[in-house]
Amino acid sequence: MTTTITDTVDASYLALRLPAGTEVTYQGTIAEAHGRWLVSPCNCRHCTASAFLGRPARRYELLTLDGKPSPYLHIRYTSVTPVVSDSERNYAACYLTPKIVAVHLRKQLRRAFPGVKFSVRTGRGKKMWELSVTWTGGPGRTAVSAVTAPLLATYGRSEERRPARISVTHAGRDYHGIPSVAAITLNRD
Repeated sequence: MTTTITDTVDASYLALRLPAGTEVTYQGTIAEAHGRWLVSPCNCRHCTASAFLGRPARRYELLTLDGKPSPYLHIRYTSVTPVVSDSERNYAACYLTPKIVAVHLRKQLRRAFPGVKFSVRTGRGKKMWELSVTWTGGPGRTAVSAVTAPLLATYGRSEERRPARISVTHAGRDYHGIPSVAAITLNRD
């Protein structure tokens, strides 16, 4: 017994997955068009007529990087590959080092308690995955621990207790991910 995929199921399966304006690399059969472009659903007569009949878009058109039209229409979805940005690449990296987490924590503490000077240090040797926070005067340990606690775990069911994802800019670079800190020690002088 053989089964066939109908045109509407096939079209639904092959429907465009990239939103309009996504930066891509084209590597299809048109050699002079190889390189970086933006994509948009195709506006040729065939694709426009299919859209009026209620079929999902199946082809792209290439736009220049500043969004202007190009002569390249009716491009197959298999001929383009999305360009991964630095922020997406960093976000996928997942775990952040204690040094980057310390930078984030300093910024959070300054924002929460303006005028109070905090020292946030990373551990050494066996305590490499620990942070130490020291300050004089100002808020109590409970107030400071309310700022530091989300870096250790979120509060949900036991299988969901993970640190919350954070984003921090350090030395001109954006970092996104989960803090990799085992403990945070609070010391009020």
